[in-house]
Amino acid sequence: MRTGASSSGQNRPPIKNAVRHVGAPVRPTAQVRPTVPVRVRDSQHPFSPSDPYVRRFWVAAMGPGAIAELLRLISAAGKGEDVRLPRYLPHLLRAHLVEIEDGILTVETKLPAVPAEMRWRFPPNIAAEHTAWLAKTA
Repeated sequence: MRTGASSSGQNRPPIKNAVRHVGAPVRPTAQVRPTVPVRVRDSQHPFSPSDPYVRRFWVAAMGPGAIAELLRLISAAGKGEDVRLPRYLPHLLRAHLVEIEDGILTVETKLPAVPAEMRWRFPPNIAAEHTAWLAKTA
């Protein structure tokens, strides 16, 4: 039995249904996500997207991918650009960080504090830090 890297440089076998030429069927995972319009709306929430609170506590509550997409949406909306359909859109909708109005994704210029129903995900040290942070900013 022989082991080692293949001579073609491929680390895995070729995929039979991969894109061959223009017009060929494409695997669903290889399709380009559609673009959607995004607009920004002013809000009265306390935290700007660049605030350390967002990166510390919203990431702990929702994960880095969802928050990275939210920040991309806010940036694109500020520039008036369309974006690829976000992969984490269901998570952002459930957290009320994004809304759909007339087929347009709407994001706010500032973010709220992490709601109490999402704080259960915090480990004890981050929960204590979050409580102290809110007491300090109130």
